[in-house]
Amino acid sequence: MSRLNEQHRFLKLRRHGLFPIFLIFLVVVAVNACLQPGFFTFDVFQSNLASFTPLVLASMAQAVVILVGGIDLSIGMAITLSTVIMAATMNDSASGILLGIGLALAATFAVGALNGLTVGYLKLPSIISTFAVSSVCYGAALLIMPQPGGYIPSVFYEAYQTNIASVLPVPLLIILAGLAIWGFFRRRKIYRYIYAVGGNEQAAFANGIDTKRVKLYAFLISGVFIVLTALVVVAQTATGDANMGRSYTLNSIAAVVIGGISLQGGKGNLIGAVLGALILGFISNIIFFANLSSFYQDLIKGLIIIFALTLSILPTLRKKALA
Repeated sequence: MSRLNEQHRFLKLRRHGLFPIFLIFLVVVAVNACLQPGFFTFDVFQSNLASFTPLVLASMAQAVVILVGGIDLSIGMAITLSTVIMAATMNDSASGILLGIGLALAATFAVGALNGLTVGYLKLPSIISTFAVSSVCYGAALLIMPQPGGYIPSVFYEAYQTNIASVLPVPLLIILAGLAIWGFFRRRKIYRYIYAVGGNEQAAFANGIDTKRVKLYAFLISGVFIVLTALVVVAQTATGDANMGRSYTLNSIAAVVIGGISLQGGKGNLIGAVLGALILGFISNIIFFANLSSFYQDLIKGLIIIFALTLSILPTLRKKALA
């Protein structure tokens, strides 16, 4: 009887949407452990986590928009704009730090509102409208800071490298805070509405859901994770640069796809996006410690994305075959 229960639990686990992503994660971790010296030491764990955290948070931001049926090509430049604003306005005083963070928050939510209005209310294709907004963000960042520079208080990068009670790295706390924020929204109607609109917008509208407002809220929620990403980025770099966030746009989309979130919307969860971002981070490590050319990174990333997409559509193909 117990053996049958174990088999039932295993079959249930295999059917879980995160099962193939978790297997990929275990594989890249195993390969990384073989290549990176001292992989299981606390210092290496802390270093890897600090490096991966910005992409993890950016992927969570992208995941919210994709779940509602859109895609955000402005995430990278929104991160850049926030970091540039903070670097241009902060000083060592508490008021200067709060001013920089406040202005970055205002700018990020303005970008989110602009995306939400154009996609939700004007019904422009998200891939086009967010690309246009990305150009606006880049122009604004260049206007504020044409050359890399600015000032970030030492409290940021010193705090980012510390551990709470000597065992809990600050980057891990930030990721957990991001998941807690999403957990807060999970208890609200907006969570169900995001999945409903992403799954079938017409059906959601027919059931009385204000799909325009839901899309606007999705972009604003995404802005929360963008601000967290920007805070981590300035803590890592201690500077502002108008080209700093470019890589996060496509890498966040790749992480979301690897994490099993459907690009059509309405399917997946943010845990998958987190795993996808970690997988990409470990791939970069593998390429570095294997002394491979950085050009292989995009090739391997593309192959893994194709593999993840194939795994994600296998259940659908199986259902069609049985039908």
